[in-house]
This record gives sequence, C-alpha cells and structure tokens, in this order.
Amino acid sequence: MELAFLLKKMKKLLLFFSIFIINTINAQYAPNDCIHAITVCGNGVFQSDASGIGTVQEVNGCSGFEHNSIWLKINIVQGGTLGFDLIPNDPNISVDYDFWVYGPNKNCGSGIGAPIRCCTTNPGLAGLSSNHTGMNLSTLSVTSGPGANGMGYVRSLTVAPGQFYYICIDRPVGDGGFSLQWTGSATLGTGAFPVPPSANAIPDYKTCSNTPNVGIFDLGSMNALINSNSISNTIKYYRSLSDAIAQINPIPYIMSNSSNPQLVYARVTDNISKCYNLTTFNLVVYPVPNVIMSSSNSSICSGDNITITFSGTPNSNFEYTVDGGLIQSAVLNATTGLFTITESLTTNKTYLLVSAKILDSLGNVVCTQSFSNSITINVTPTATLSLTSVPSTTSQIVCVNSAITDITYDFGGTATGVTVTGLPAGVTATTSGSTVTISGTPTVSSATPYAYSITTTGGTCGTPSLSGSINVTPTATLSLTSVPSTT
Repeated sequence: MELAFLLKKMKKLLLFFSIFIINTINAQYAPNDCIHAITVCGNGVFQSDASGIGTVQEVNGCSGFEHNSIWLKINIVQGGTLGFDLIPNDPNISVDYDFWVYGPNKNCGSGIGAPIRCCTTNPGLAGLSSNHTGMNLSTLSVTSGPGANGMGYVRSLTVAPGQFYYICIDRPVGDGGFSLQWTGSATLGTGAFPVPPSANAIPDYKTCSNTPNVGIFDLGSMNALINSNSISNTIKYYRSLSDAIAQINPIPYIMSNSSNPQLVYARVTDNISKCYNLTTFNLVVYPVPNVIMSSSNSSICSGDNITITFSGTPNSNFEYTVDGGLIQSAVLNATTGLFTITESLTTNKTYLLVSAKILDSLGNVVCTQSFSNSITINVTPTATLSLTSVPSTTSQIVCVNSAITDITYDFGGTATGVTVTGLPAGVTATTSGSTVTISGTPTVSSATPYAYSITTTGGTCGTPSLSGSINVTPTATLSLTSVPSTT
C-alpha cells in the first residue's frame, strides 16, 4: 500500500530520463566504471541498459561480480527512506539483474569499501514470481543472494541531505534494459535528488544555403533558448544520445550538418551538482531561392503571344510586377521548378522580378533573395490597309474611255508603301503620304471585269491586302448596214 502511494506521488513529479548505453561507446568514458558514473537527478523513472564491465572489476559483496554493468551516483538533498524497484524491460524470469550500493560519501577506488546493500539473487533459481529486484521497507535484510538465495529485495536506505552514494547495476543473465523507479519518503515533495537544469524544447534550427542540403550552423546561438543560465550551467551538443550521455565527441559550436535534417542532442549540465538534462532539435537546411526570368521573344508583332518563363528552385514563392503595377506572386512547380505566363500583347510590356522566398511547412518564410531583373517585350504594330472611299468604288462599271470614280486607301502601322496589280490600261495608282489613289480613264474594254489587288510593302508585321474590280465595257456604236441609198 505504501509503495503504491509513493509511486503515485512520484508520477506527479516525474522527470523521465531515457538512457541507452551503446556497445560502441568508448569504454574509457562509458559509465561502466565508478569514476564515470551517471549522476541521477530528479525523482523520475530512470531507464538504461548495461553493456560490458569497463576497465576495472570493482564490485565486491554478495558473491557477485560485473558482467554488463552501469554505475550511478545519487546526491541526497532531502532526507528520509530511499528505495527503488528495478524492473527489467524483458519480464522473462531468466533475465537477472543484480546491484550493489556503496556509501555514504565513499569515493571511487580503494576507498569505496564494501557495499552497504547488495542483491545477487537469481529470480529463476530462487523460484520468484517476477524478475524485479530492488530496495524496500518490507525486509530487514541488507543482502540477498547469491543465486537461489534471497527474495530479490533488500532493506531501503535511510538517507540525509549532503550524502552521496554509488550504485552499480549489473545484468549477469539475459538481454535488454531496465527502469528504476525510486520509492521512499525521501522522494516526496521536492524529492531526494537535486533537480536537473531545464533543457527547453526548441524549434528546428533552420538555415539557408546555396550548397544543396549543406549549411553552416552556430549552435552557440541556441544556448539562451535551451537554458538562459549560462553561469550555472554548461551546454554541449552531440550527434547521438549515447555520446550525450557519455559526454564524448561533442560537436563544435560552429559546424556543418552531415545530413538534412540532422538530429542534434543538447546536454545541459549543472556546473555544481553535475545533474543534466537533454533536449533535441533538428538542423534543417533550406535552399537559397534562385529564380531566373526569360522570354520566348524580345520583340513581337502586335496581337502575338509572348511566354514569360520563371525557372529556379522548386517550390520557391516569387514576386514580380508588370509595367510597375502591383506586386504579383506565384510558386515554381515542385517538380520542374517552372512557372509560365502566356499572353497576347498589343503594346510594350516590362516584367520585373522582385524577390523569391522559401516557406516551411507552417508557411513561415525561411529564406529570401531579392532581385531587380527585368525583361521588356517590344511590340511592333502590324501593317494596316483600309478603304477610305465609299465601298461601291471597289466594284465599278465604266465605259471604255470614261474616267473611273477615284478609289482611295490608307496604309499604316509598319507598312511603308503598297503595290497595286490588275488595273486596266489608263488607270494608275498614286501614293501621297499614306494615301493611295486609284484613278484614270480605262482605254481598253474587257469581256470580264479587271480584278485588282492592293498589298502593303515594307512592314515586318503582316502584309494586308485588299481587292476590287473595274468592269470596262465598250462604248455603244450605231452603223448603217444597208446600201447608203436606202437612207
């Protein structure tokens, strides 16, 4: 009943440590030896694994020794009873964990002395119902084991502020990690151990780079966000959880990422208590948005289509103006990195590329780049030709040797002149400025109308043509066909 109550109280104060000691950790620094023990802080559940024995076989007592061990150090800040439940992750009865407790205030090495608590009971050999072990108030024994001897638990400690203890936990049989749940009156309220420094969760550290997926980061700029107390705490960064726990291979503050994104572990260590806390964040590299603007032509004829192509970093948001108007925005295709505008122009038009930006998944601007590139499309007017006389003048019937009604046309745009073909003899086309006048007196009749055409010349944008007809009929005649005496 007391244990259940204490566990319930502990959950309210839980500070969870996820500790994974990897086989590849350099044994010189890994907490397999007393001098490299992990300092336990807070009253929360402690989780870890044990692998190897370090450089020194240090334990004695309860007829046991180290196989796969991890050393812990606890500093007491609140007195009372202190125990724990050591619960293997694998509930199989064959998985066996042992432990030894040294202290109070005994230093590593020859001065550490004999353990004041130890348990080397094998739960399978002892016929126990579970492979849990630890310290509680339900027994008076301070030792348990070895092998089939004992019940797997020993008496809790009575601790006082200012004391420190070392605990060696070993796994002689089986595989897998364990969790350590602290119990006892010392864990109530503010708890038995120093409170670890805060390690605030922070957002991803984002940077921009012209080199794909590789950027330069100043990790020191994150310190104040993670923990603002730089006097009492030290912050270091690591590439893996195992490195952060063992405090090996720290990352220099100025560094480049090796993957994108890259997970970084920040360790905040109290300079006095040596308690620490961990937080993680990602290093994320975004591309500097580059956008290039091009056109299908620099000059077109009025009414023709022009295509403006924006190309560059896929998913870039970019801004542009047309003829100095309001800023417009668009997004480059996520796959092709393209965006096109196609329109028909009748006047010159200038497109100005203003800026480009990269957004994160939340729509926040991460990277930007300004531009001042412009493209002007020159529009050339088309050649024009229009009838300026009355429409009936383009279809006349006249008698030979009779003057036609003048036919007039105006040409414009890029046209510099006209050619006229198909006129009857005696009829000519004359040009004055941009006006063409067809006039004259036909001298030859024809059984069929004279079909004429007028076409502009000299224009680069079109050669419009118009046509008409002039029907020249013979004059009426009257002649005597009988002998003159008949008249």
